[in-house]
Amino acid sequence: MQLQRCQNPRLTHTIWCVGLCIVVLCACLGTSAVWAEPQRAARIKAVLVLRLLKFVDWSAESAPRGADPLQICTWGDSPTEAALQSLQGQKIKEREVRMRKLGTPLDTRGCHVLFVSEGVRDITPAQLYNSGNAAVLTISDMPDFNKRGGIINLVQQDNRIGFEIQLRYAREQGLQIGAPLLELARVVD
Repeated sequence: MQLQRCQNPRLTHTIWCVGLCIVVLCACLGTSAVWAEPQRAARIKAVLVLRLLKFVDWSAESAPRGADPLQICTWGDSPTEAALQSLQGQKIKEREVRMRKLGTPLDTRGCHVLFVSEGVRDITPAQLYNSGNAAVLTISDMPDFNKRGGIINLVQQDNRIGFEIQLRYAREQGLQIGAPLLELARVVD
């Protein structure tokens, strides 16, 4: 039996890049000693968040305009939130990443991404999506984030970090999740 090669070089490159990121993450998380060092796990989650954003498209009305930066907002305190703050100035799809820490009451105006720290409790879809921005990608590493209204939930699986995607909330926000990302995720609908 002979394998057929993908005819779309851009798709092949994208799948190869996603696969490489997964292999690197798995290698970094392969030992239980990593989990003894929460700061390192938090840094890996923060980098994973940036990698995931490469495969998300916002609707024309809510996408960053011109040379505007991609605004990642954080809510609550956690090691992952602190690691995300340290990634200020990185580039995603030729856009500079700007970080902004939010307080209470939640105001997501100008946010393209909202990272909700594990320590935030009692969240609802209304809080996440009716607090300013019309289309915000919500991400967290808290348990059951997808059941609380979140779109991407970072989860620990056998000393590895995986992710779940709630497609219903993504669609409601007008967000398009790329096929290569969906192939690697556990899709919750």
